[in-house]
Amino acid sequence: MMRVANSTYYQQAVSSIDQNQTQLSKVQAQMSSGLRIQTASDDPVAAGQVLGVNQSIADVANWQSNAASLQSWLGQEDSSLTSVNTSLQQIQTLALQANNATLNSGDRQAIATEMQQQLNSILQQANTQDSSGNYIFGGTQSGGAPFSQTSSGASYSGNSNVNMLSLGPTSEIAAGDPGDAVFMQLKSGDGNINVGAASGNTGTASLTAAGVTDSSQYAGGSYTVKFTAGQYQVLDSGNNVVGSGTYTDGSAIQFKGVSLTLTGTPADGDSFSVAPSTAQSLFSGVQNLINLVANPGSSGAQRAQNQTAMYGALQSLSGAQSHITNVLAGVGAREQAVTTATSQLQSRSTQLQTTLTGLQDLDYAAATAQFSQTQLTLQAAEQSYVQIQGLSLFNYIK
Repeated sequence: MMRVANSTYYQQAVSSIDQNQTQLSKVQAQMSSGLRIQTASDDPVAAGQVLGVNQSIADVANWQSNAASLQSWLGQEDSSLTSVNTSLQQIQTLALQANNATLNSGDRQAIATEMQQQLNSILQQANTQDSSGNYIFGGTQSGGAPFSQTSSGASYSGNSNVNMLSLGPTSEIAAGDPGDAVFMQLKSGDGNINVGAASGNTGTASLTAAGVTDSSQYAGGSYTVKFTAGQYQVLDSGNNVVGSGTYTDGSAIQFKGVSLTLTGTPADGDSFSVAPSTAQSLFSGVQNLINLVANPGSSGAQRAQNQTAMYGALQSLSGAQSHITNVLAGVGAREQAVTTATSQLQSRSTQLQTTLTGLQDLDYAAATAQFSQTQLTLQAAEQSYVQIQGLSLFNYIK
């Protein structure tokens, strides 16, 4: 027979009480916080999974914040460029109204003034700021307005960079477009060629149509069309004759994949130039058009030169409208991508929250039952300890 000392009973009873008190405190903490896992030791595997899920939730929240910022910035850019397009359409309408021989100088000046107001509106849109005061077309340049008005249009002081915001581990979207790409890097003429009348022309011939009809023949060179005694010659940049014929009012002159149509009568020695389109800002193109409307010339030769210049300026304006429309299409595509990403991120966030709930949230019904059971066990242990503590040999002496 093995003898068990009273101290052993005491230690076992105290240990049981401690264990039950610890368990009761743990369940109370779980019920108070609503979380099953209070420390990593409660469930090491699940605790590690919780850390990973919480990191994923934080990543998704950051991407959702980026998506909200993108929606705001792209929406503002969309609105500004739509206003720019509206102004360009109004400028085109006014220029066509001004291209009327019956108008007097006062009428033209009034139209030019209205066109200038539309150009000022475009400049204002180009200097649009967001709610934080950042210029949406300034690139990543902070500080002053990126565009400043000049006598020939406007200058740009922003940069060519753009902020990229993440919408996922492998997804980035540009938060706008730099102003130089939107407003400063356009092409003169029709985007392929630029045609002009010589300033010394004395005839009444003016350009009514010009373009590249066969790109396989046009190699981007410069040419001059000269007129003498009703005949024309086309010279390349090396003064080599590449085309010739009899001039007919309203008939096309074709050479090297280029087609020109003139109306009116050219004088001997008059000439027209054909050259590749050059870089031109939207502002300088519109300002040039305004100047042409305001100063049509007084003589027949000057008006003919003005008509040729007007034709080229209107081609440039049409190109500017197409360019802004293309930028708008890109903005719209990004807006759609952000909308899609926002929906996907919301679904991902819901999925992660569900996973996190399954890993760490407390089952209150089970916890309540465990609390009651632990409480009863603790009471029993305390009562047992009291009884054991009162035991003595004298209890058995009669």
